[in-house]
Order: sequence, then structure tokens, then C-alpha cells
Amino acid sequence: MGMRNLLLFNIFIFITLISSGQSESSKVEFDSLINYEVKKKETLYSISNKFNLQIDDIIKYNPELNTEKLKKKAIIIIPLKKTLRKIENAKIVDKIISNDTVSEPIKLKVKKDLLKVAYLAPFKIPSIEIDSVENLNSYLKEINLTTISINFYNGIIHAIDELKKNNVSVDLDVFDTDNNISQVEIIRENNDFDNYDLIIGPLINRNFNAFFKKEFKSNSISPLVYDGINLNSNTIVPEANDLLKRQKMFSIIDDLILNNQDQCALIISDSLNQKSKNDLLERFPLAEIIDLNKINNSVDPKVTDSLLGFNKENWVFLETKKPNLVSSVTSLLNSQITDERKIKLFSTVSNENYENPNVNYEKLGNLSFMYPSNSSPNSSEIFLEFQQNFLSKFKKYPDRISIKSFDIIKDILYRISVSKSFKNSLEIGETKSMQNKFNYVFENENGFKNTSFFILKHEDLDIIDYQN
Repeated sequence: MGMRNLLLFNIFIFITLISSGQSESSKVEFDSLINYEVKKKETLYSISNKFNLQIDDIIKYNPELNTEKLKKKAIIIIPLKKTLRKIENAKIVDKIISNDTVSEPIKLKVKKDLLKVAYLAPFKIPSIEIDSVENLNSYLKEINLTTISINFYNGIIHAIDELKKNNVSVDLDVFDTDNNISQVEIIRENNDFDNYDLIIGPLINRNFNAFFKKEFKSNSISPLVYDGINLNSNTIVPEANDLLKRQKMFSIIDDLILNNQDQCALIISDSLNQKSKNDLLERFPLAEIIDLNKINNSVDPKVTDSLLGFNKENWVFLETKKPNLVSSVTSLLNSQITDERKIKLFSTVSNENYENPNVNYEKLGNLSFMYPSNSSPNSSEIFLEFQQNFLSKFKKYPDRISIKSFDIIKDILYRISVSKSFKNSLEIGETKSMQNKFNYVFENENGFKNTSFFILKHEDLDIIDYQN
């Protein structure tokens, strides 16, 4: 039950026969697999004829059949949709499949209706050891390089399907880097990457830098990691700079100060956010400070109780990205709200707090929590339909990685399809997708930088975009 179930994933059949160092000129590849219940008097020969397979194809995914007899009502794995594709160095060409997603209609005329995309990710499939179905399921439920790579891949496929609605076809080549620099270099040297419209990945910054030691004409993107990557004129950075988001938050704070100059300020900060703490102290020189590093990242309720004022607004600034601290501090502050003591919570640190299951919406609403974020929650009918379509295709709801992948890749490929090149698409201006928005500027040797983001504010149980 081991290797054959690797490709089921209980959600969607992803890729088969990835081999990270093989140089065969052609391989057999299956697009999907199914569970099949053996009928009375059926043999491997009759089943292979039924599905137009070789007996060896069946045994490959059912290795126990080498030593055991085929039994009635036994469940075996049948690989389907067998096609022959040329594969070199773990290269897999996946054509677009049926479209079934919903998003905003594309209004601009398509000028380039065939795009070529490469996706390099550390699937690490050959190195996964699987002893049982339970072990596999447990492994794939964990957040690891393989699940991240697959979830991002699912988002890419959904984006490709969306483009197909507008008569844009995408050829997607997938490469397993195995999170190995040597494999990254083999892939780079054995394939022509100058003929792609977009190179996605490698997902790990060290692998990204190793791959792009050689510069290509194609646009490239490190979609999940931005710190420590080497940029060039073709690099696309889809996440707005943290400094830009902080500047916007400070601009809002300055406006709020003008409307309420009588407040009690408390700054809770860690060592990674000393700059923002100092900027806050310039605005609130009498602010109380809790240094998280000096108190072992734990805030004592007695301390905050003694520092918060009565009969005036208390503005608490939480300068950290650690979700456990966001959760504990919001709970702590909620317990200290009274009729005589009002508390508002702010952060200039970009975060995705609303996705943390340990953070209570009601508690954040009680604190009117405001912070910058790269993405915003969506409860529109379009997004709900998007979720249902994703569930129908992949047998699970999209997670944060899949949604981010869909938004980023759909937007970039849409821009290229209507402008012929990504650089020409800058005149389109800001675009919005499911949970993200984009407005790129060109910074010469540093490539293209997204300047769009959200300032989110919690009000009761709702989250609003403060900038709208």
C-alpha cells in the first residue's frame, strides 16, 4: 500500500514518476490513479486489458502482487490516462486542464494566448519513506516542503484553468529540486530556461540564488520567500516591502494622534522590531515599554494592569510576528478592558493574524486591532464559489498557500497575456484577486516590486480594509 498511495494524497492526483536525476529520453507517466475492487475471476491479465495497461504498470503500484495472489474484493491501485511525454532531469510537462474557477472577468484584450511556465519546487518525493497509508496521511497533513510544494502547485493549476476561460493556454513544466543545490544546478544546465514567460521558484532562497547564478531572459519569481534572495532586472517580488507598510501605518497613527492627543501608550516589542519601537517612542516619548526579550517572550498581566491608564484611551503597540504572543496578548488585554479603561491595539508589523486559529475574532474586535497585511480575508460569493470549485477539484479547501499561489500566478500571467510582457503591464495599475492585490513598479536591477497591501482593522466580528 506504500508507494502507490503516495500519489493519491487523498485530495488530488498530483504527479507520478518524478525522478530527480534520471536521464532517460522518455518515460511512462500517469495522470491519475484510482482504487479498484477486484471482481470474481478477474486476473492481472484481464484487468490490464480492461484498462489498456501493461501488467508491470499495475504491479509497480501494487508491489505486494509480486508475492501474493490477486484476491476477490481486494482493493488495488490502477494508474489511468497513460501518456508518453519526453522527460529530462525530472521535467514534467503538464498541460492545462478543465476550467472550473470563478473570479473577476478579464476586460482587456488578450494579445498573447500561449504562455510557457516553469515551476521548480522541493517536492522531495523520491526521498519520502512510506510504510503505511496512515504514515503517508500523517506526513501529508504536516506542513513540510512536500505539502507546501503541492499546495502551491494546486494554486497554479487553478490559475491556469482561470486563464483558459479567456482563451489563454499555459504549458507548465514542473521540476523537482529535491531541495538539493546539486539537483538545482543539474536542472538549470540541462534545460533551456530562456524561452519561458515565467519561472516560478525554486521556493527556498538558497536554491533560488543557486539557480539564478546564471541570469535568464525570462521573468522569475520567488513566491514565498523574499528575504535573502538575489534580485535582477527580471525578478518579480509579489509582496510589498515591510518598510512601505510600516510607513503607511505610521501615517495613520499620526492622523489618529491629531484627533486624540490624550492617550496612554504601551509598546510591547521584541528585538527584531527595534526600529519600529524607536519610531513609536518619537511619537510617544512617555510610552511604557515591555521588552519581550527581557521577560522570556511572556507578558505578565500584573505588569500590563499597572501600566494601563484609566479614564483615557490606552493605545497598545504589539511589535512582533510571533502568533502565540498575538494570541496571549489579545486575551490578556481583553480581560483588562473595563468601562473606565478603553484599550486599542495596533501593530506596524505586517502579519496574517486573522488566519491564526488561536486568535479570537471577537477579542480582536474588542480591541479595534489595526495592522498592515499582505492579504485580506474574503467572504464574497465569488470567493465562496472559488472555494467550492477548489474543493471539487482537489478534495480539500484551499489553504493560505494555495490561495496565495492562485492570486499571484493568475495576476502575473494575466498581465503578460494582455500586455505581451510583464514590464508593459505596469500601466494596468492595481489589480485585485481573491485575497491579494498587486500594483508593481520597476526598480531596474532590483526588478519589479509590488506596492499594494492592506491596512486591516477589526470591528466587532468583522475585518475591514481601513484604506478603502
